[in-house]
Amino acid sequence: MQFRFVAVVLIFLAALSTIGAAQTDKPLEIGTQFTALRLYTIGEVTASVGARASYELHFVGLTIAPEVEVNYFPQFSSGDFGETQFMAGARTGVSIGRRAFFIKTRPGLVHFGGADLTERTGRSSTNFAFDLGGVYEHFVSPHMAFRLDWGDTMIRFSSPSSTAQFSSIKPGWSHNLQTACGVVFRF
Repeated sequence: MQFRFVAVVLIFLAALSTIGAAQTDKPLEIGTQFTALRLYTIGEVTASVGARASYELHFVGLTIAPEVEVNYFPQFSSGDFGETQFMAGARTGVSIGRRAFFIKTRPGLVHFGGADLTERTGRSSTNFAFDLGGVYEHFVSPHMAFRLDWGDTMIRFSSPSSTAQFSSIKPGWSHNLQTACGVVFRF
């Protein structure tokens, strides 16, 4: 049900995009970031590098930006599971001078596919995820900004799993803290 609501909102925002598309001189943003994700269900804190792209649309003081983000969390012998994360959604907020504040809502997928997890559970796993949080951007020039993200990355585990560390990962939603810092280039 939540997924349908998010899909309807994203379709609505895409329909409005033709109104705001001509209102900005540098609407395309491409960036890179360092991300940390605390996976409470499996007891893992992992770090990644990633990339994102967005397109800003401006409506009477409000900015709406559909965006896509990919993060790769490498596997390590210490037990990190080699996740890959793909999120696509929107951020909505306001700009005040050289600063911008946003709320982000992004559905996506998280793939657990490292050799360590496959060895422990006998399989890899791709799970639906939903990222809800905040974004702060500080513009150092018209073409560049620093960006901070924080939020709850909710991951849906659809079937129980077992690992050597944890006897069972129960089906349902897992709430996980995710933070990121990065650089954005505007075109």
